[in-house]
Amino acid sequence: MPGTMKRAAPIPAIALLIAFAVVPHASADGAMLHVFVAPDPDEDVSLAATTLDGNLPAAINTPSGIATAPDPQRPPDPDKMYVGGSTDDSPDSTYEPDRDTSQPNIESYEDPFSPSTAPFKRLRAFDSLTADYTLKVSDKATSLISIGGEVGPEDEPFYGDFSVELLPDDLVRIPSVGPGARVIKMHVSPAAQVSLLRDGAENWFIRGGERKRVRVVMQLAIARATFGSDFRDATWDQLAPKLPVDFARHDAQAEQVFNAIGIHRGLRPKEVLTKMVEYYRAFQPSEEPPKGHGDMFLDLALSKKGVCRHRSFAFLVTALQIGLPTRMVTNEAHAWVEVYDSQLWHRVDLGGAALDLSQDLDPTRPQHQPPQDPFSWPADSQNGSGQDLANRTNNGQPSADPNGTPDPNGSSALDPSNTSPTPASPDAPPSNLELEVTDKAVLRGKSLKVKGRVFTEKDACKSVRVDVAMKHDDLPAPRVIGSLSTDDEGRFEGSIIVPRDVNAGDYDVFVMTRGDKRCGAGKSN
Repeated sequence: MPGTMKRAAPIPAIALLIAFAVVPHASADGAMLHVFVAPDPDEDVSLAATTLDGNLPAAINTPSGIATAPDPQRPPDPDKMYVGGSTDDSPDSTYEPDRDTSQPNIESYEDPFSPSTAPFKRLRAFDSLTADYTLKVSDKATSLISIGGEVGPEDEPFYGDFSVELLPDDLVRIPSVGPGARVIKMHVSPAAQVSLLRDGAENWFIRGGERKRVRVVMQLAIARATFGSDFRDATWDQLAPKLPVDFARHDAQAEQVFNAIGIHRGLRPKEVLTKMVEYYRAFQPSEEPPKGHGDMFLDLALSKKGVCRHRSFAFLVTALQIGLPTRMVTNEAHAWVEVYDSQLWHRVDLGGAALDLSQDLDPTRPQHQPPQDPFSWPADSQNGSGQDLANRTNNGQPSADPNGTPDPNGSSALDPSNTSPTPASPDAPPSNLELEVTDKAVLRGKSLKVKGRVFTEKDACKSVRVDVAMKHDDLPAPRVIGSLSTDDEGRFEGSIIVPRDVNAGDYDVFVMTRGDKRCGAGKSN
């Protein structure tokens, strides 16, 4: 309990391992047993080559470059496993908005697609809301996803590569590349009988008949216009059939927001959408939680404070109230919206992404390059899009290391001269930090799982940033490798990618916080 004296726990230590590849020598009589010929993706495409199992094309030509097929015979990856068994993974999953409008510095991310869609992996979508602004799926009934067909001239192809722990006759949530995506071909290894399903908001699930870990490799196709194209000049009546029938109305609050944006039903839907995107893209991250109206939607929408999830939430409420069919889509690193134009669901990024992604980049996968964004962006760099984040992560700008220091100015959080945008109050009690590292041996470039809590003598420290750092005798100074945030009980839990450029050895891991106005700075022992 906070306030009780405890014996300091030893700093957790991890061992970093290195795997070496051994090249066999030629046979004793000098004869060469095998000559390795590197695969040629261009030749695979021109010859319509297939993978070893004969089911998937060995390479596909995409607008973002040639993508090569994942190895369908590779065993499932235990570190990147999609596992069900909880409400959050089922069609009953819900989303509750929050008031922590500070900008995240680094977000962990895992991308199963090629070309890489980071940070737009479509994992959870919500299209309706309750009276207390909890987001939900309006139609939870699932239907089968058919497998087959061809990639059309207006389509964009992708590979999907998922490691899944199947549950007996239960649904396991898996991501998709976007709304309206289709499965052209699929391979499951080791062999298992599976079904693919989607709910009314196009969340994807996989179901098997037994508990089993498998690797699922797919060839996918989706209309390229989904990622960037002009919104059709539809009428309100044409859009109405796609609106959820059960969303809770907030008419009085919506009128205040409509007036702030300058929208009403007398305008065409296309004009309303343009004004809404311009308004919500102008939001700013803030260390000060929005308040003053006693209503979550009004506090966010009228203050124009928030990052990606706040913008998307407030956009969804506004859109449903005025009559635009909309979904809020989230994953572990980003949030955005999808808007329906009577023929097509359009992905609309409202910005507010983290400064960096922490992910295990595969240099063989091209980065997805969507069509030109039909909407304009504010000049303020803090409103950068998810595509900007992907480009920074892949091109090393502004941080070549996706696990670089969390500070946006590039200085270390350990530097005592470095100050937080909202420094801790000098009167705030010092923070105590507890840390538990579940993995004692970690490969470079893999996830380090940590959890713990932050508290003062009197209270839990909620919504404060926690920096994860590692130290070693050979390092001139400790190195920050990622950041997490505490919940309402002051607890934090997550995975941090260990940088690839550190030497193997035993490292001490600790966490620290700069605190805020309620909690002072602190560091774990």
